[in-house]
Amino acid sequence: MKIGIIGAGVAAVGLLDALARAGAAPGSITVFEATAALWRGRAYQHDMPAVRVNAPPGLMSVRSDDRGHFERWLTQQPDAARFLDPGLGQPIVPRAMYGEYLEHSARASIDRLRRDGWQVSVVNDRVTGIVEGQPMQLRTEGGGTHPVDRVALCVGSGRPRDQYGLTGAPGYINEPYPLGHTLTAVAPQARVAVIGSGLTAVDITAALTANGHRGPITLLSRSGVLPHVQQRPRPLAPRHLTPAVAMDLASRGTVEFTDVVALLRAELSDCGEDFDDFAADIRATDTEDPTGRLRRQLADVDSALLGRRLLTMAIRTMGPILWPALTGKDRMMLRTGHFRTISSISSPMVPHNAEGLLRLLDSGRVRLRTGITAIKPDEAGFTVTGESDWAADVVINAVNPPAYVTPQDTESLITGLLDSGTAEFAPTGGLRTPASPAGTWHVLGNLAADSMFIATNPPGLAAEAARLAEHLARETGLPEPRSILVGI
Repeated sequence: MKIGIIGAGVAAVGLLDALARAGAAPGSITVFEATAALWRGRAYQHDMPAVRVNAPPGLMSVRSDDRGHFERWLTQQPDAARFLDPGLGQPIVPRAMYGEYLEHSARASIDRLRRDGWQVSVVNDRVTGIVEGQPMQLRTEGGGTHPVDRVALCVGSGRPRDQYGLTGAPGYINEPYPLGHTLTAVAPQARVAVIGSGLTAVDITAALTANGHRGPITLLSRSGVLPHVQQRPRPLAPRHLTPAVAMDLASRGTVEFTDVVALLRAELSDCGEDFDDFAADIRATDTEDPTGRLRRQLADVDSALLGRRLLTMAIRTMGPILWPALTGKDRMMLRTGHFRTISSISSPMVPHNAEGLLRLLDSGRVRLRTGITAIKPDEAGFTVTGESDWAADVVINAVNPPAYVTPQDTESLITGLLDSGTAEFAPTGGLRTPASPAGTWHVLGNLAADSMFIATNPPGLAAEAARLAEHLARETGLPEPRSILVGI
C-alpha cells in the first residue's frame, strides 16, 4: 500500500508513530510538507524559552495509549527540570523543546518503519491537486507526481486570517510564531495592541515581557474572556464521563445536550460536589471581571474540587465522540453562544503564565479592552476604535484560524476535491469524503467534519491517528479508482 500524508505537524507525527506500531504489511509512505517547520507545525518551531507549552507532559504525548511517552523523553533532557511550574508540580517546557520531541518521535518512527520494510520519503513541496487513475497520483506545486493508494490530510489550521485588512501596514504582525523572530523589531516602549485574549495572546505577552518590553500592552477581545487557569492534576476515575459511555450514548441515535449535562451532574454527585454551584461558576465565565476571575482561579490551582478538571477532560475525550450525534440546535447553541467559555475551559493556561499575566494586569502594563469595531493604519501607527479611539504603534494578530477553515496552502487541493465530488463540506462544518472510493481519503484534525469547533489538541490528534493506523493495517484490498483530473 502506498500512503500519502499531506502535512508534517503533530497529526502526521502521531500517524507515523501509530503506523510504525500497527503491524501492517510494509508498503510506502510519502510525507508532503511545503514549509521548513518539518514535524514541528506552526506552534512548535525554534523559539525563545519564555514561550511554553500549555499542558503538563501527560497531556502532550503523540501516543494515545501511552501518556508517559513524552514524560520519559523529558527525563533524558537535562534542561527540562528548570522549567518546573510550581502550580502544577510538573515541567512546562518551551514550545521549541516540545518540537524537538516531535522531531525525535518522527525520526524514530521512520527508522522503525524502514527496518520493517517500509519505504518512507519526505517531499518538501506543496500538494496542489490529484490525478485519479491506477494508481492515483498527487501532483505538487513543483510539477512532481507521486502515486498513492491512501491519503491522510493532516494540514492543521494554516495561518491566521487578517480580519482587519492590515497586511502590509508597517508595524502589523499577522503570524506571530515564532515569537523569537517576529517580536525582535518591537521597540521596548512601543504601544502594543494584541488582537485576541486566548493562549496565543498570553504567549505574546510572556514573550514581550521576557524581551524586556516596557510599553503598554492591550489585549483586544470581543468577549473579554481569558483562558481558565489549569489546575494541578489529580487522579480522576470517572464512571459517567468516559469515552465508553459517550460511544454508547451516541450509538443510540441523536443526543440531546441535556443528556450530556445529566452525565456531568451524576459524576459530580458521585464526587460529593454541588452541580448547581459548579454550573453557576462556569456560566459566569462571560460576565465575571476577568482579572478577578484570574486571581481567584490562581488561588484554586490546588483545589480538591474535581469539577473543572472533569469537565476539561470530558470536553477533550467525550466531545469528539458526542459532537456529531448532537442535535443541530445544540451544536449551534454551543458554537455561537458558548464558544469562548468552552475554549477557555478546554485549553487553559498554565499557572506560570497566569501568574505573569496577573502581575502585568495589576501593574497596569497590560489592559483588556472589549467592543473594538475597527483598527486602521495611519501615519503614527494605528487607530483602534471602540468606545473611544486610541493609538497603537504595533498590532499583533493572536486570533488563531477557527476549526473547519481550509488552510490557505491547501485551497487548490481542497477546491479540486470538492469540485470532483470526492469531498464535501458538512452542514455543521468540516470536510468529509463520503464519495472517496473505498476510503481513499482521510482527514485528521481540525478540518475533519466530525471534529469539534475547538482546536484539536495533541491527545485528540494521537487518538485519531491511532484509529486511522488501525484501519489502514486491517485493509487487505485496494479500490478500482476512477480517472479524474482535479485541482491542477
